[in-house]
Order: sequence, then structure tokens, then C-alpha cells
Amino acid sequence: MINIALCFENDAELSFMRMELGKCFDRRGIDYNINCYHNTAELQRGIRRRLPNLFFYDIMGEYGLIRMAALSLKQMNPKLVSVIFHNRNYIKPPNDAFLEPLYTIPSKSTKQLWSYALLAYEATLDKENAFSYYKRPFYLHTPYDSIKYFVSEGRRTHIVCTDEKQNHAFYKKLNDVETLVSSGQRMFLRIHQSYLINAKYVAAYNRSHVLLTTGEHLPISKYEYYKEVCNCIAEKKTRCINENNSSLR
Repeated sequence: MINIALCFENDAELSFMRMELGKCFDRRGIDYNINCYHNTAELQRGIRRRLPNLFFYDIMGEYGLIRMAALSLKQMNPKLVSVIFHNRNYIKPPNDAFLEPLYTIPSKSTKQLWSYALLAYEATLDKENAFSYYKRPFYLHTPYDSIKYFVSEGRRTHIVCTDEKQNHAFYKKLNDVETLVSSGQRMFLRIHQSYLINAKYVAAYNRSHVLLTTGEHLPISKYEYYKEVCNCIAEKKTRCINENNSSLR
């Protein structure tokens, strides 16, 4: 069961959110509970009974009071995930970092709402040791230690593991996958627009390729990616002697 809190002053906005989120989670068979609040006073009374896991709110509502309430909620539930709508007038204060993970929905459309609702939901799953993703009709959980890399192909991302039985494709952008796996002590590195690798499996690298301990050669497409590999694993991994040689040894 995931507990969701909505806090918007506008009734129409609140009704739209509740209806669309309900349809989103119903379609995927996810157990949920949604509580709606118009202001921080209602929110404070409601959370005494149940703390939310997922919080959708107007970050500029009540002249910033709803945002302050979100910060308080984060203190009570460190795993809280926040979702807001984009507002061009919002000036991001430094302590917004305390709200992370914080997702900003570009537009108030059903498609955008569903996309970010599921992304935020996946961020609330127990993912200390496993990557969770939706492959109809279930959520699957793959241990991070067994993931070699993610590769993007069109609208789908493939997860490639040491155990081929755990290899699957699912509908999610690689950028979103990168956001989900980049917290905590895990180290996944972007080496290409289409590749996100687990640094644990890097055996060697040069300017153009990475060699994994399992034998695969994967391309590094940009110098910025190469520098990131250098910065993150140069002291732990063996670097290829010949930078200009495309074959890694």
C-alpha cells in the first residue's frame, strides 16, 4: 500500500489529480490510498493519522507555506518523494535539496502526470539492494550487484545482468533510469547516450571504450563521459595503456 497526499488550493486541480492518479495506479494493480488537502492546516491534521510516501503539491501554494510543510514532512519521513508542477515564477531556494527526490512535471497533462506518478512511485519502492521496474503485469526487482549495464533502444530500456534470465526490456527513458539508480552508495556511470554501466564491472577503459569484467566492450561517446569514468574509477580500475587503441586489454 502506498499512501499519497495531494495539497492544492484549487478544487478543480485537486479533483483532476485524484481521478488521474487513481486511474494510473488502478491500471497497474497497485494498492494505494489518496488523501486530499486544500491547505497546510488540513494537511497537518491529516498526517497525524497517516504519513504519506508520495506527496503531490503546489510548491508556491499559500505563499510558500505548502513548501514549508513538505520540508517538515520530509523530516518525519526521510523516504518521502515529492512531485510538483513546473512554475516559471518559482525561484528554487538552496534548501530545496532537502526535498530530494523532487520531480517536476513539465505540464498538467494526463500523459505527463501518469509518467511522473509512476517514476515517483518507483522511487518509493524498497530499492536499497534492488532496481524495481514495471514489466506488465508486475513490478520486478533485480539486485543491483547483478546488473552489468542498461542500454536504451528506442522507447525501451534493456537491463543486462550476469544472469541472463534477469535480462528484460521495459518502457522507461534511460535518463529516468539514471535518476533512479544514482542515489546512495551505488555507482552507475553514463558512458553513452544509450549506455549506463555499473562501475563494479569495469575492468579497463580508454578514450573510446570500456571493457567489462564479463568481456563486453561498450563505447564511450563523449569526452565528458570519459572524464567522468576517469574521475570515478581511475584509482580503482586498470586503465588501458594505449589510449588510441580501440581494443581493450
